[in-house]
Amino acid sequence: MYWNIDAGLFPKSTDWILINGYYGVVDRSIAMLAAMFGNAHWLLVAAVILGAYLFILMSPIASTSAGAPPWLLKQPEWCRRLIRKLLLSALFFSAMPCALFLLTAFMAVPAALGETAGKAAAESDAIEYMKECQVSKMPCVELQREGKAIATGFILDSSPSHIAIFDAKEKRSRILVMDKLEVLSNRMPLLQERNAR
Repeated sequence: MYWNIDAGLFPKSTDWILINGYYGVVDRSIAMLAAMFGNAHWLLVAAVILGAYLFILMSPIASTSAGAPPWLLKQPEWCRRLIRKLLLSALFFSAMPCALFLLTAFMAVPAALGETAGKAAAESDAIEYMKECQVSKMPCVELQREGKAIATGFILDSSPSHIAIFDAKEKRSRILVMDKLEVLSNRMPLLQERNAR
């Protein structure tokens, strides 16, 4: 985890995972489209390789003896059939590792998208967290226990039993037990801010 906090202390509901997963997929899809347009030459190379593979797969030697090389036509019928079947088998088994690779890559896509989306969001938040509470666009909070200030910073995560914050003074993440903990906002509500001006 980016903030080095124990994720086990902050369990998430299925709804939360699905909603954030959806936003993560959208965010990463846009990033992948931008990368694809930036590397269009690799798409062209992949199209040429796929075209060559389909050309070999549908070549006359794979289906009929018409257009077969002269040395193959000189062989007995059983030998020609055997060579054709061996070539098709070799082509099939050479494609198996590629298919397995694509299947594995397809199964890994959700995990990779989630990881990169989470990391990108955390890096963006970290830039804001390094600023002072008064300057940052993110809301800053003060944590108090029995009227005594314990920490000031940005909420990373919370659960009924714990809260994780990025401590603005110490510039690191902290996990605190929620027992008798009060969370106070350091920022005025937007309406009061406008009236104060």
